[in-house]
Amino acid sequence: MRRRYTILLLFLAALVLAGGAAHAGQDRRKKPKEPKEPVPTIAMDPMIVFRGIEAAWRAGDARKLAAYAGDSKVLLNVRGLGEKGGYYSRSQVFYLFKGMFESTRHKKFDFVGFHEVGEKSSRIYGIARRNYEIVSNGRLFQDKIYVTLKQEGKRWVVSEMKSAW
Repeated sequence: MRRRYTILLLFLAALVLAGGAAHAGQDRRKKPKEPKEPVPTIAMDPMIVFRGIEAAWRAGDARKLAAYAGDSKVLLNVRGLGEKGGYYSRSQVFYLFKGMFESTRHKKFDFVGFHEVGEKSSRIYGIARRNYEIVSNGRLFQDKIYVTLKQEGKRWVVSEMKSAW
């Protein structure tokens, strides 16, 4: 009796596998989920980019935050990301911030100053104050985040994000 159940289970498993392979043209490989959103077209004004970063950070939206990364890698050295710092692609930026937003609760994120805005410069930066709590232990931290934008074509994208405490 037990042998019949084993044979029946093997037969059913073979049917399931054969049925899945029978779907012509379907790729069964798992594709990585990475943000496909292009940098917003409104990114031609650096102040709108800073406000978009601010809104995405406050909402804990890693996808929108990563959308402001350009085609070249972004230098990240932000406390709470779990990495020591380095250059990351847009999809890596997404996953790093996703992890950070899951492990921290942001109480405040506000840009308080901007430098070289309005000047004919290819790089400008903003300074934000951030207050956040570590979810696992309830500890509170405060630091500054320096966000540098660079011009990539006609749009402004993030080139660096660094924290200082």
